[in-house]
Amino acid sequence: MAKQVQKVQDADAKQLSMYEEDAGLGVSAKQEDNLVPIARVLQSLSPQLNKKKAEFIEGAEPGDILLKGCEPPLVKGDKGFEFVSCYFTKDYVEWIPRDSGGGLVARHKTIPKEVKEVKDKQNPNRRRMMMPNGNEIIETRYHIGFVIKDDGAVLPYVLPFASTGHTVSKQWMFTMNSKRLPSGNTAPSFAYTYRLKTKDRSNAAGDWSVFDISSGRPTPPEIYAQAKSLHQAFAAGSKDIEVDDEPTAEPNSDVM
Repeated sequence: MAKQVQKVQDADAKQLSMYEEDAGLGVSAKQEDNLVPIARVLQSLSPQLNKKKAEFIEGAEPGDILLKGCEPPLVKGDKGFEFVSCYFTKDYVEWIPRDSGGGLVARHKTIPKEVKEVKDKQNPNRRRMMMPNGNEIIETRYHIGFVIKDDGAVLPYVLPFASTGHTVSKQWMFTMNSKRLPSGNTAPSFAYTYRLKTKDRSNAAGDWSVFDISSGRPTPPEIYAQAKSLHQAFAAGSKDIEVDDEPTAEPNSDVM
């Protein structure tokens, strides 16, 4: 279960002195040992909605937000949660097609040279990036930060944006870039919170849900300090994104 940063408070002065002497022992700072879990919007094809799948969650509906490793794991889309965006990155994620078993293959920082753009057989207006082996490459934008729950818990999570989610991510980035300090400098992304809910979208291919993001409030000082630390950890490469187990399951997506 994802946990907020905690300070040792239930120890006396002697204990704290011992702890300080041995600070960091037994703890790994390696990137692969410090993974931040994924939070995603559930779609009609998400396994959490399928009673035949091990991932099934009772009461899950399209548009709900899944907080992996949290209890309870679901947040209703019309309620949403407060979020502080601390770091941004993007990858080109390679997936095995669903009809071939599905699953993540790798995250690439740049588009693999062997990728070819092809027309989607079901939607000629959609272009897909395909590998020679039949795997699909999906450009995915990641906003990394803290979910602030109603009970006060502050939990680190990664929000992936793929396909039509790119527009949402870019609009959010524009909003963050528009927030200015009295000096005229751009405010850090974690200077303000945002309210994330979900909304429905549809086209000829089907229906799906995306994040709906609105501005919140200035970030409380104690959370700001945690947010800056998380930003620095990702910038330094000491934290990484948890291995994703499914891409965004939007209409015509056959890679889930």
